[in-house]
Amino acid sequence: MAKMLAARLDTAGRKLVMETLAVPEPGPGQVRVKVMAAGVCLSDVHLIDGSVAGPFQPPKVTLGHEVSGLVDKLGADVDSIQQGAR
Repeated sequence: MAKMLAARLDTAGRKLVMETLAVPEPGPGQVRVKVMAAGVCLSDVHLIDGSVAGPFQPPKVTLGHEVSGLVDKLGADVDSIQQGAR
């Protein structure tokens, strides 16, 4: 099984940790993007400092939704983009 490195926030302890996770498979209508660069967004900072904590926050959150990369795998029923697209 392929693995990836992810920056994850332990929401209870407010600690950022690097974890090795399984690479997810894209579902129907989805694509998987090989991330080539990621930026820290203000929403990531607010999660880290606890200013947007809520009652239903999961124990760990993967940060970095501001990304760029290449489509590396297509899910079923995807025909509007090709593998390798930016």
